Amino acid sequence: MTTVSNKLFDTLPDGREVYAYTIDGGCGVVATILNYGGILNSLFVTDKNGISKNVVLGYEKIEYHAKRGAYYGALVGRCANRIGKSRFILDGKEYILPNNDKANQLHGGPEGFSYKIWDVTVNSDNSLTLTLDSPDGDMGYPGNLTARVTYSVDGRALEIRYEATTDAPTIVNLTNHAYFDITGAGSGRTLEQILWLDCDRMSDTDRELIPNGEIIPVAGTPYDFTTLKAVGRDIECDYKLLRYFNGYDTNYFKKDYQKKISPIATLTDPQTDLSMTVMTDLPCVQLYTTNSVDEGAPDFASGAVHTLHCGVCLETQAAPDAINTGDCDSVILRPDGKYESYTAFVFGGTDEQADT
Repeated sequence: MTTVSNKLFDTLPDGREVYAYTIDGGCGVVATILNYGGILNSLFVTDKNGISKNVVLGYEKIEYHAKRGAYYGALVGRCANRIGKSRFILDGKEYILPNNDKANQLHGGPEGFSYKIWDVTVNSDNSLTLTLDSPDGDMGYPGNLTARVTYSVDGRALEIRYEATTDAPTIVNLTNHAYFDITGAGSGRTLEQILWLDCDRMSDTDRELIPNGEIIPVAGTPYDFTTLKAVGRDIECDYKLLRYFNGYDTNYFKKDYQKKISPIATLTDPQTDLSMTVMTDLPCVQLYTTNSVDEGAPDFASGAVHTLHCGVCLETQAAPDAINTGDCDSVILRPDGKYESYTAFVFGGTDEQADT
């Protein structure tokens, strides 16, 4: 039986209270979500030995989440990933956005959805719906937008449903930026975890991670995860931008995408056989391997050490900078439409993964 509880988590410097909502699905998956940034702050999962461990990186103090940069576990919007030169043209009008990643805008800008207090509703099925009203001009985007994100735990799955409506044409690309360590947060073994991606192509980018319009095959390259391999097996290869970025920060395109919910990735701990399958109806996933650590960065909850490659991100999304690279229809939302997407993280063992 699924239950929901909540408690005061912390207080922001301006006095606003941040609450933590915990969803216990009754089958060994327990998620805690903050109303600040819609952050998935912990996700406890039992392995085959009955041992419960937190598999995402999160903080014990809100001040660490409120510092700009890493988006640990946060909802990201209005537009995930990067928008080149912080500008786009929609219906003949140019929009200039505030930049927060060199000349580009990243994950909705310096005051994006990740840094907002969301309204929370506990639903009759013991899921949570977080709602945020983003006014016209918020971080440069047109239209009054209402975003709704529903978190639920169903059996061994954490499900996230995204919705948005607008009163004027705008662009939307929502995701969650959880950092996973399925061996247990702070294990130091993320590079040993086994990754599979149902993706045979990737975005080619410049050194600011802005797509250049080319979508290139991964076959025969260190970026190829179409067959199971350790995350870190090829991470030090001197190929394209892999060495330059000190790891993967790469958008992949799902093979034979048909706009249906299907597996796009699996991540497996070879020691315990705990696996996580990422299910989505979105066309892309961004693989990020925590390629840098800011000097003085605090450790995570329960003493999990903040180190290089301490988490693996699998951010489901539309293609980055789609509005500027020819795939604009995938991110444009109009008043007569509704943005909807679905992503789930399903936990099991290697046998269950093979049968998925």
